[in-house]
Amino acid sequence: MSARPAVATYGRYDFAVLPPIPRELTGELTWLADQPTPEEWSIGTEPAAELPELAAACDRLGLTLPAVFLDFLRSPLLQSKIRSCTACYISVGPVPVRAPGADGHLIRFLADQQGCLYWYLYVTATGHAVVSSMDFYGGPEDDCTEGGEVEFCGESFESFLYRFWLENEIWYAANEGDPMPADAEEYIRRYQANAAAGEH
Repeated sequence: MSARPAVATYGRYDFAVLPPIPRELTGELTWLADQPTPEEWSIGTEPAAELPELAAACDRLGLTLPAVFLDFLRSPLLQSKIRSCTACYISVGPVPVRAPGADGHLIRFLADQQGCLYWYLYVTATGHAVVSSMDFYGGPEDDCTEGGEVEFCGESFESFLYRFWLENEIWYAANEGDPMPADAEEYIRRYQANAAAGEH
């Protein structure tokens, strides 16, 4: 697609250039439930077995996991609706890990097949966001408070999930000839408009 420059498999783009999501997100994931199930490359097909251990660890730390995060990881159907052109898969860390330079914690939930990149739920006492890192965190002895580098990826779990789903579907439409999702043209148009505005 010509909406942004081509870089490496996992390139870094300015988050501010991303367009607004062209639909209302309510936390119920109805937009995802309504999507067709792809034949292959789904990021998950079974409930995350680590959730009970993770929930207990969060309770001990006084952390609240977003309901939409739990609903998604408990649902094989919802997971199967999202496919990845780089073969990413659900990979849930059983414990929260202290985040670098902040009071929050990182919870791994998604991994690249070759271990190039990992995505984390960043949780604080007042909210959450999604970040990524090339470093693997999620074991009981892990600590990334020093030396860890993370990148902001999404203002909420659902917004990240939506963009991850939509941008992968756009890739499949552009490269494999699959049908373009209903929201894709508006998303691309907004992306191009934002990028053009940033050049002036």
